[in-house]
Amino acid sequence: MFAEPEHRYDVIFGAKNELLCDEPSAEIRTVWRRTDGSDLPSGSSQLNGLLTIEPTGYDAEGHYECVAHAQGSTTQTVVVRVVLQVIVPPRITFSLSPPMSKVRPGDKVAILCNVSGDQPFLVSWHKANSESLPDRVRVNGQYLEFPRITKEDEGRYICRASNRAGNATRTAEIKLA
Repeated sequence: MFAEPEHRYDVIFGAKNELLCDEPSAEIRTVWRRTDGSDLPSGSSQLNGLLTIEPTGYDAEGHYECVAHAQGSTTQTVVVRVVLQVIVPPRITFSLSPPMSKVRPGDKVAILCNVSGDQPFLVSWHKANSESLPDRVRVNGQYLEFPRITKEDEGRYICRASNRAGNATRTAEIKLA
């Protein structure tokens, strides 16, 4: 028996994802199914060889195959096999220590760019309207640290996180009391 090679694809969590299996003629129909016989994922539909999954959830992960058959025939031929892996783009939340309302000149301040999603992440910081961070500011992983904050440190700081599923940016604003 000839085994079709499996094609591996990453699909984005929460997004609309589509798999197309061409129908070579009007007499040939194709249909997508899971190789283990289980139901297609929630939110999926198919029409003319196009499987649409929207929104894509973790239940979309797994092995699929597109089978073709001639109208009126019970013989089915596997056209393609696909393995889907659901990946999650980064999402950013901030945590500030001390709380923003209590920041005074001379305080030690740290902003955590808390990233969720699939690892590995690449996290970077920069100051808005500036090519680089001030020399007195340190980046320690996901933290932006001000050992002794000054009035010149006021402004907007941008955290950017990326992974193979996408990227996210978020801006924190520092104002001294």
